[in-house]
Order: sequence, then C-alpha cells, then structure tokens
Amino acid sequence: MEDLVWLDSIPSELRRPILITAFSGWNDAAEAATLAVDFLRKKLHARVIAEIDPEEFYDFTTIRPHVSLQDSLIRQIRWPRTSISIAHLEYIDRDLIFVKGPEPQLKWKRFVSTLFELAEDFEVEMIVSLGALLADYPHTRPVRVTATSNSPELLEKYGLMPSSYEGPTGIIGVLTSWFDKGGIPGTSLWANIPHYITQTPSPKGARALVEKLLELLAFRIDTLELDLATAEYDRQIASIIDNDEEAKAYVAQLEASRDLEQIDADTDPAVFEQQIESGSIDSLTEEVQNFLRNHKKD
Repeated sequence: MEDLVWLDSIPSELRRPILITAFSGWNDAAEAATLAVDFLRKKLHARVIAEIDPEEFYDFTTIRPHVSLQDSLIRQIRWPRTSISIAHLEYIDRDLIFVKGPEPQLKWKRFVSTLFELAEDFEVEMIVSLGALLADYPHTRPVRVTATSNSPELLEKYGLMPSSYEGPTGIIGVLTSWFDKGGIPGTSLWANIPHYITQTPSPKGARALVEKLLELLAFRIDTLELDLATAEYDRQIASIIDNDEEAKAYVAQLEASRDLEQIDADTDPAVFEQQIESGSIDSLTEEVQNFLRNHKKD
C-alpha cells in the first residue's frame, strides 16, 4: 500500500468492519453522498488515520490544490485528498471505516487496488458505497434511495436486487466490482436528486442515504441535525418555486408522473442513471438559479 500515508497509529484489530465510501464529482449529485459521510463521521466521532497520496490519481489542473495563509505570513497548500477514518460503534460489536474524497481521474485500477488491500488487511466484511444521481423526480416527495448489489450473499441477506445497468460508470461501479471479485461483497445506495435543483448541497438527499444505511446495518443514531437542515432546505426551495408559475407547473407535472407510475422504492437505479441530465427545463427563472448559486456550500 505504497500510496497510503498514515497519519495516526494503525489499528491492530477492528471488530467486523464495514467500509463506507463516498466520492465527490460524477457520483455525487448535489453533494448528497459526501454530506452523508461527513455527518456520519462527525456524529460517530470518526478518527482520521490515513489518506491516499493524491500525486498519482488527480489532474491538478482540473482539481486544483488550495492555498491559504496562516498567521498572515505562512502560505500552506491543501491538496485534494482521499481520507480514511475509523469509527467505533458503542452499541453494536462493529467498526466502520469511512473513505471520502474526490473521484480520481487517473489510474483507477491502482487506486481501487490500494483500497482493496486496506480492506483485506482490516478484514472488512462488506463495502457500502453511497452515491447520488439526477432524476426526473419532484423535490416535494421523499427522496427515493435505491439499493442494489451483485453479491448473491447480500441479495439474500438484505433483500436487495441486482443492478442491470449497462453503460458509463464511475469509481463506485469499479470499486464495487473489484471488491466483489476479490471476495468482499458490496452494495450501492443511490439517492435520487431532482435534476432541476443541483447547484446547492442537498441535506435531504444526505438524510435519505443515512437512513437507508442505518436500516441496512440495523442500528440507529440521532439525525436531528440533518432533519432540521432538510426542513430548512425544503422551505427555501418551496418559497422560490411557489412564486414562479412555470416552475410550479413543471413540479406538478413531475408529481403526477411519479404518483401515476408508483415505482417501487427499490427500482433498479439503471432507470435513473439513464435520466442523468435528461429533461433539463428552462422554466425555472433566473431568480431561482441565482438563489441556488448563492446558497452553494464553499
């Protein structure tokens, strides 16, 4: 694992660990997946133990490092990084390993191999990848999260369904397939984000992913922080869309379509992956777009 940089002592033994991943970029519409992992790491007091050296995996002209000043004199470079942290669950005999970072642009096989070796060393039992994608789905409905796996073991244990998607994939697809072939079963959880609300982070999508993950792993934590953020998110979006008749009409059309179809919550995410960037509407006013831009997280 030459690409791993250890920042803290290496844990000698973990209890039935599960690896949970989220990558910003193509797999992370409205930042829902990375927000979910940020919330879980904070709530569970996860400790950062390592990061992957970015030198081999990122094009720094695309994902640029950031410079900051310390004490108004010292310039410090903050590089894109994939961090690895560990949380010990107090109420069940299990530990969680979180992996979060930008989707790599280079040497995916080497990147995934590094994570797989780490998982083998820690005797990881399962990998759960969190993602979010754009869909023709109204913001007024609960966020739908689809859960799939190609592992016979997980399909039977959790009542999941296999993914039949074929087409371009992100690092999540490569990671899950690599782990599965290596004997570590995996599942992917995908939040469906309204395609007309993409320029602001979605705590609503993050909350849906967290709830689905907690259901899958059979434990509970307090999600009040996400609940409050979701309520405010819904209020702000509604206050703007309700003042635009064209936007209201479009959302009503989506509501009628979704209610008519009555698609089951566990529908194959291939259906929604094929909707990415589809049906982009022009009926949202410049006021709406400005609002979303102004509320985008730094």
